[in-house]
Amino acid sequence: MTHFRSTPVLGVRAAALASAGVLAGVLTVPACSSSTPPSLGLTGGSSGMGGSGATAGSSATIALGGRAGSTGSGSSGEHATGTGGTTNVVVNEAGASGASETSEAGAGGAAGVPNLDPNQACAQSSTSVEAVPPILELVVDTSGSMDWPPGWEPVDPNDSKPPGATKWEITRDALKTAVDSLDDGTALGANFFPATTDKDPDSVCLRNEVGLPIAALGAATSKQRAGWVSALDAVEPNGATPTEGAYLYGLELLGKTKLGGNQFILLITDGTPTCTLDCECNDGNVAVDSGPLVDDAKQALTSGIRTFVIGSPGSEDTRSVLSAIAREGGTGTPGCSDDGPDYCHLDMTTEPDLAKGLARALAQVAASLRSCEYPLPPAPDDRTLDPGLVNVLYTPSGGRSKTIARDPSKSDCNEGWQYSPDGQSISLCGDACTAAQADPGSKVEILLGCKTIVVEPR
Repeated sequence: MTHFRSTPVLGVRAAALASAGVLAGVLTVPACSSSTPPSLGLTGGSSGMGGSGATAGSSATIALGGRAGSTGSGSSGEHATGTGGTTNVVVNEAGASGASETSEAGAGGAAGVPNLDPNQACAQSSTSVEAVPPILELVVDTSGSMDWPPGWEPVDPNDSKPPGATKWEITRDALKTAVDSLDDGTALGANFFPATTDKDPDSVCLRNEVGLPIAALGAATSKQRAGWVSALDAVEPNGATPTEGAYLYGLELLGKTKLGGNQFILLITDGTPTCTLDCECNDGNVAVDSGPLVDDAKQALTSGIRTFVIGSPGSEDTRSVLSAIAREGGTGTPGCSDDGPDYCHLDMTTEPDLAKGLARALAQVAASLRSCEYPLPPAPDDRTLDPGLVNVLYTPSGGRSKTIARDPSKSDCNEGWQYSPDGQSISLCGDACTAAQADPGSKVEILLGCKTIVVEPR
């Protein structure tokens, strides 16, 4: 049986993509992501002696000499690279009295990166900065099949549902727990689909309604967090699976928010898209063409909106499609394949315990939301910020502050940090980004006044 929605939808896709900034070319900088947190590779080393030079060891020790200052003098220091790494560094010139610096490098890390601190003679200011907050829109499948236990499907419409938690109950509880762990600054919104009831006519397959307006989560007792719990508790699974219409609505909501930050969509579904954007629906869980939905995710990525996908039990026959959405949406892991077995989306269909599998998948998404982009603070005393006098300090939880060198190349950054295209922020790259994402208690500081330490091309 085929159902048609009474409201015309011509141009819905274009309108949603334009609202999300896809057609207008709006750019936000996506966070980098990784599943395992390697160290920064900046440990070990010993102090160099006052500006006369440095000795090589298992890691690199650099002593920095200074050009003659107004009150002191010093000879230019030389650097020696030990066996801890191979990267050369343009070192800072102290300009005071032959100040010395300690470089630290771990196995496989960058050797020869001197450690700066806010007490340097050249330092004008040091500011602790918070990462650009994420904005996450959840697009959650609440179709009738979500009211079934994992692994069960009725053979006859009159079959009784077996006892045990349903897929929706498990998903609901996992989402509550996952959001509890998100940072207060994270902005969250949600739309549930199809949001229809048994009272709706067959001509209606999707009601695009805001389940939770996008807003910062805030503290544990905030209105937004309470609203999220209420929205989940109000869901009653029903209806078909008009995935593309719901996804485009999520993009539209992201496009309308006035909040600044990196934007993401998390699509959670347990099955094959069974309704087109025009609400032409197939019975019997027969798939509609999902090519347009994959294209939508690809277009969204051009505006910096990344799409995560979780496929719950019931989505076995559509894993290649869900994988393609994640891959084109910018969240596929290296080496993943739409043909499996390592799909590009978060596949729950083979999980023996759906609750535990969802908890791991949602934790992985949460870690990837943590941005590696940090705003630049204003220069002190109404001065003009000099981009050649900016340094980035990273301090892990319970660890020592380490200087991260800048990558001045115009290509993709694999280590260190780079300026954003508009010069208003910096982005950590490679291992530095991964370490910051994996350690919510870490601290990033922007040190202004000292000559920027730069990673030279190898």
